Amino acid sequence: MSSKVGLVSPKQVSALLADQKTQPKTKVLDASWFMPNLKPPRSGWEEYKAKRIPGAAFFDVDIIAEKDERGLAHMLPGPERFADACSRLGIDRDSHVVVYDTHGVFSAPRTAFTFKAFGHPQVSILDGGLPRWIAEGHPVDTTFPIMPNLHALKDGEPAYFGPVQSLLMYDKRPRVESYFIADIEEHMPQYIGAELDEGFIKSYEQVVSNSEEDLVRPETAVVLDARPGGRFTGQDPEPRPGLSSGHIPHSFSLPFSTLLTAPSSTEPAYQQLKSPAELDEVLSNAMGKEEWEKVKKGERSVIATCGSGMTAAVIWLALQVAGKEGKVGLYDESWTGYASRPESKIEKS
Repeated sequence: MSSKVGLVSPKQVSALLADQKTQPKTKVLDASWFMPNLKPPRSGWEEYKAKRIPGAAFFDVDIIAEKDERGLAHMLPGPERFADACSRLGIDRDSHVVVYDTHGVFSAPRTAFTFKAFGHPQVSILDGGLPRWIAEGHPVDTTFPIMPNLHALKDGEPAYFGPVQSLLMYDKRPRVESYFIADIEEHMPQYIGAELDEGFIKSYEQVVSNSEEDLVRPETAVVLDARPGGRFTGQDPEPRPGLSSGHIPHSFSLPFSTLLTAPSSTEPAYQQLKSPAELDEVLSNAMGKEEWEKVKKGERSVIATCGSGMTAAVIWLALQVAGKEGKVGLYDESWTGYASRPESKIEKS
């Protein structure tokens, strides 16, 4: 089964939703997430309720996650938690999952990564996200999530349960009449076959062991860090109070912003993933042409990291689009987990 994920345009997503053969199995997910230190704060869930692609459900990476004893956020869920969330959101193993976010390309790759880590066959990312969807003239739903009126639907018009399923999953007091619950549950299929591919996730112990090896050894993985360059070198502070900046020994700086296009001139503006040729150049510059060629051919493995495991998935996506063969491991706890451990070696340069 392929571990790769596809990039799709708004036009392609619109066609999937309009085609009666593909529409029932196309499940669109809003996976928007925001840094917790934003002022004023923003909430992906609240913004989803106010504006979304029609029929989309919401995938909350902070709730659909394993609890961590050190309080780390959005750690990859276990198979049971993942499968339960999929069922509640109307997703089964045969669904074509299309993920987007309200940035363009920021948090959607992390949710796509989660699905592929559990072996979900068909996963795509809306390149440019909700801003591009709007800029290209596609409709948005700005109504509060409610139970679809099955009796008012026109012939061939789909009944979208994603919004009301999301409401039941995340709202503390969902405004859903109890007599609708049975109808909603009919559209909650059992998700079967969630099994984590261990090659997708790297632990602290694995990352430390790798950092102690010399890159001359072919078994040593290239570690790519998606944080901004100033945090990597230690010149700029981390956004999380009390956490040292710097980097894992022998890692390379690859800010996720370098993998994206400049903001579009549209309203709203959006960013997309760069072209394969452009990504090839960025990756070659980040780790050196010789190392990149080894990585691309699958002769050298890769570990992606960032601040908390979110934008590391942008690196995961970019490597696939640039033509890398094989899997990419993601250091799930990333810098927050690494730097919070007193025994960790931190380099600054």
